[in-house]
Amino acid sequence: MIVRAYVLFEVDAAADDVLDRLTHHSLGNCKVLASQLYSGQIVAGLEADGFEAEALTHFNAAVAELTSERGVRRATTLGIALTP
Repeated sequence: MIVRAYVLFEVDAAADDVLDRLTHHSLGNCKVLASQLYSGQIVAGLEADGFEAEALTHFNAAVAELTSERGVRRATTLGIALTP
């Protein structure tokens, strides 16, 4: 199963390198593609794979890990798609 989702990260405007750190963060079984929309907002596409519960666990762990990056204030999941 593959979990694909869009996540909106609200970030400190003063943290210039947040986009780079989110994009190049090593997440194991999850891939990240991020882009800055406006100052202080980054949207990221995340993709995690594995068996059903495992894929969701990888996705949740990736969001938690990315949210802990310096300069990230909050993460909001905008949509999730599950594919077999």
